[in-house]
Amino acid sequence: MQDKKRFFDILLDAIKRETEAFNYYYHASKRSLSSDSRSLLIQLAEEERKHRTLLIQEYHNLKKLLSGKDQKVFLEREEVSFHLPEKPVFRRIQTLSSVDLAVVSLPSEFVGGDFFDTFLIDDKNIMGLLIFDTMGHGLEATELKARTKVEWGKLKELYLEKKAHSLLLSPSSVITQLNRVMVDACQKLASFISMFYALLDISRNKLTYASAGHEPPILFQKEGYAELIEGNLLLGVDKNETYGETQAKIHSEDILIMFTDGVVESLNPKGEQFGRKNLIRLVERSEDKTPSGLVRRILIGLKDFMRGESITDEFTLAVAKMH
Repeated sequence: MQDKKRFFDILLDAIKRETEAFNYYYHASKRSLSSDSRSLLIQLAEEERKHRTLLIQEYHNLKKLLSGKDQKVFLEREEVSFHLPEKPVFRRIQTLSSVDLAVVSLPSEFVGGDFFDTFLIDDKNIMGLLIFDTMGHGLEATELKARTKVEWGKLKELYLEKKAHSLLLSPSSVITQLNRVMVDACQKLASFISMFYALLDISRNKLTYASAGHEPPILFQKEGYAELIEGNLLLGVDKNETYGETQAKIHSEDILIMFTDGVVESLNPKGEQFGRKNLIRLVERSEDKTPSGLVRRILIGLKDFMRGESITDEFTLAVAKMH
């Protein structure tokens, strides 16, 4: 990024606009005569406050990342290098009232190729969970991530506008559609995307998922754990690929862990990978089975395993628990 000052000016302006929007909704709520409209305006103000908090966190994070001693810009580096934070900053993300969810994206939610998002299809019972990872680092990975997020956003808009009401209810359709629209961009940038999309239906105790070569999530249940390994080609390889989907039963107290490969491929000084076995062992042995507690335990375990080595790939870790 050649014009860092301009970039941060834009980010600061966005923070200012979020603040103005918060103040607008909040003061409007004070003037409202109806309790219903007052409650709605307060909720809108709270959403703007959440966005502002996220932007402020990322502003400070990116300031740090973009001011290395070697004057190289983080976005332009072909390799990533960072150390795990002492205290993780959890992302604010929508979830069902019956599902606890904790998510961290390191070193930054904005930079790099990782992405995690949820979409409430039914406020009480049904939620979509999307995680993807673009190959490589730097500007190209960030650009491909941005394009994929745009296409994902379009699918959500179509659903809300009732123009594609059933699409997001089919994981195979979601990934098939995203693959179709992203192939040209992937091949132009000589990069591909791993993706996992799951539909969590609490009312039917069912998890339906499709995967495009993504690191298999792990479902922990009373009787053990299952690795959600079924999947197809990476996104961007074949425009005509039709992605299949698989179902799994879910129950109260089940824990679903989704992550990008930066978690399990982290290396210690001996060149050994952290791996899935260490991840599974940490979850099974953790006394704190809350999503935030498990995220903290995994990060501590990963840090101990790394023994001072830096992380060389961005990663996202999401833990969901049914109750």
